[in-house]
Order: sequence, then C-alpha cells, then structure tokens
Amino acid sequence: MSTDRLSAAAAVVAYQTVTLAEMRGLFDQVDFDLKDVLEREPRVSDTLDEVESEFDAVRARLRAMGASLSAHRPWPDAVTAVSGEPPSHLRYAVPAVPTEDDFDHLVTLAEARLDLLGLDLTRDPLPQVLPTSQIADSLRGYAGEHGDISWDRTDWMVVVSAGVLATLLDVILVRIPQDSTFLGKKYTGSPLTRWLQDRDRARAIHNQFFKGFEKLAKVPYDAATTKATGGLVSGMRPATHRLQSLGHDPALGFLFGVADLMRGTGTYIDKAGRLVQVAANAAPVDLITSLITHMRHLLSDVYTPAGLQPPFFSLLQLGRVDSPFALGPSGVEVPWTDVARYMYTNGYDLRHFFTMGITPGVVTAIIRGYWLLNSYATGGSAAQRKVEHAKLTSMLLLGHAIAASGTLLKTGLLFGVNPVALNYNQILAMAPATIAWLKEAIARDHRINHALEKEWESLRT
Repeated sequence: MSTDRLSAAAAVVAYQTVTLAEMRGLFDQVDFDLKDVLEREPRVSDTLDEVESEFDAVRARLRAMGASLSAHRPWPDAVTAVSGEPPSHLRYAVPAVPTEDDFDHLVTLAEARLDLLGLDLTRDPLPQVLPTSQIADSLRGYAGEHGDISWDRTDWMVVVSAGVLATLLDVILVRIPQDSTFLGKKYTGSPLTRWLQDRDRARAIHNQFFKGFEKLAKVPYDAATTKATGGLVSGMRPATHRLQSLGHDPALGFLFGVADLMRGTGTYIDKAGRLVQVAANAAPVDLITSLITHMRHLLSDVYTPAGLQPPFFSLLQLGRVDSPFALGPSGVEVPWTDVARYMYTNGYDLRHFFTMGITPGVVTAIIRGYWLLNSYATGGSAAQRKVEHAKLTSMLLLGHAIAASGTLLKTGLLFGVNPVALNYNQILAMAPATIAWLKEAIARDHRINHALEKEWESLRT
C-alpha cells in the first residue's frame, strides 16, 4: 500500500471518528427517562378518552338546545405539534456515513468534511481528532504486532559511540600498513600489521605450515612477468603479478582461479586496465581437483613477503577509472589502476585487511551486544526481536556509515590523502549493512501492508 493510499485511509478514519464523536455528543444531549415516558402514555390516553366523552356529552346537550355546531378544526399549534416536524432550533445536522464500495468517493467526502471542520489535511488527520489516550493505545497495539523500531536517546548514544570508537581505533591502531614516506612526509604504520607482516615470523609460519603446498599447488595463473605471458599482459612484474592475477584474489579467485585451472589458462588485468586471458602450458583438471589446488596455492602465498591482495581489490585496476589521489608532488590525480598497485606494493595486503577488520568488527560487536542485552533486560522474546530486526539493521547501517566517514576523514586530514590510510574493510562492510537494512525494511513494509489489506477487507465485508 502506497503512502497516498495510507493518507487516504487516515482521512477516512478521521472522518468517521469525527462523525461518531458528533453522534455521541447528540445522544448525550437526549436526557430523559424512557420508562417514565412509556408509563405516562397510557395515562395520557385514558385522560384523552375521558375528555372526548365529556366533549360528546356537551355536543349532545347543545344540539338538544337547537345550537348549530361548526366542523371541528384543530388549533394551528396542534397542527404544528402533530406534523412531525420539530422546531428548527431542535434539529441537528448529522452527516450521513456513506456505504458505497467506491473508496475514492468515500475519500472525497471525508476530505471535504474534514476541510469544513478546519483540519489541516497536509498533516496526518488522525492525531488531530483522536484523543491522546486512544493514540497511545493504538501505538502500543501496533508495536506489539509489528515491533517498535523507534530509537530512544540510549540507542542514538550507542550507535554514535560505536562509530566514533571504531574511528579512533582506525586512527590509532589500524593507521597505514607500514612505516612509509608519502609526498615527503613520514607516517608510522600499524603496530598490529607490523607484527603480522614481520618477516621472521612470516617465514617461520610459512615454512612450518604452508611451504609443502608450493610443489603440490602449481597453477596456470601464476605468471610473474610480462615475458612469461608472451607479452600479452603489460606491467607484469614479481611485485604486482598476484594483484594482476584474478586467480590470486581471495574472493574472486574461487571463480576465476578455479575456472583457469579447469581450462589451463590464466586471467589477468594489464596495466592499461584490460582483462586478458592467456593460454598456459597446463593440462585442465576437474572441479574438485581445481578447488583443492586453488586453496593450497592461496595458503602457500599468504605468508610470503608480498602476501595476497584484499578481497575484490584487483577489480580497482579495471578500466583505468580516475581516482581522487595524487601519488606525486605534481598533485596530478592518477587512475585507480596505479593507486591499487601503489597500495599493494606498500603493504596493503590480506594481513593488513585483517587489521582493518577491527573497525567494522567493533561497530558490529557494540551494536549487536547492546541490542541483545537491552532485549534481555526488558524481557524481550526471540519473536519480538525478529519483528524488530529492522531497528537493528538501521542501527548497524548508521554505525558503519559513521565509521566509514571516519576513515575518509582520517585519510584526508591525518595522513595527507594517502590512499593506504583508507580502511578498505570498513568500506566493504557498508555493502552488506545496506543490503540487510533494505531487505528488512522491505520485508517489514510487506508485513504491515498485508495486515492493513486484511483489515481493510474485513471492514468492507
């Protein structure tokens, strides 16, 4: 049901409420003892019969005396009394309630009546005619059936605090992947990423757990130079070959990497932003073998010095789309292809992606934790939390939006518009948060509209 339809229904309900209130007021003015009236009627009838008998006797005596009697005419006031038309000052104009099935006609009549009463039809008419107690009862009933998704002061404080705290952690703990100099200014890297990327620690983990996969997981999408691709993929070098290979992407690799293994090919993005598929000297393998080999290969690369790129990060190289970043003192903005290569070669890998996950993780943990604790404290049930889930998704969306805005301010104000200061994980978190909110909002609107349609049908019948 659209907003216009709801407004029309509100006008009709307001019109009926006003009419019923007027009728109730009229009934309140009719103050008499019905039992006394009914008992008085026989007495009046008997008295009238006695008077009529006396009139007959008088008429008979007058005729005996030779008097001439004219035809009886009731007094004028008597005519008025029995005419059935009460005096005008006693008549009440009660608007008739239409019974037609034409809803649009009913809306027109309702809006005309409400306009005569001086109600502002640009606002919801119901709060203007309903008593406060009835509105409160209606809101409680509505919240009980469809859930209360309104925010109070505590909700706002929790959401804003979660977003601000996540931003502070982004500035203090996430920072940038590693110590580096950007446009002549030195910046300190993340202590956590530094620990994760420590060469000695990474080498020890790689040798102990993943080195054995190197021989077992040879893949056709692992060309390291432009020459190794027959000159087909420009800009390929050992430091960037994983970024340019879609098979190495932790997310896209399960599509492109597995497909390359099954076809014996390699899928790359060259320096010009073009998608290039190169035939390799590798025999195609089946799906299960491809999945196992692909997983082993990713594990064998994750703790090497270059590491793996963050999920979906390779797509930034497509098409050479303009970016807002300048990587040199000239201040000339460069395409995202160059920005992505700069970020990856300066430590922006999967390990730093895990560090960046602290920011969206804090937002989610604080808001969801508050949501559950508040529900338990107020005696909320699982069914109630389900119908009020739209409130949770809206809180999460705003919390992530604040944190995402924070990482943009951090990048622009604190780190000299250095692209490696962007919290890519937090930016990615906006997508599922937005989708979840839209999905829940649409589902809630559908449930409410269905309930309104059922109620409307019951009123029509």
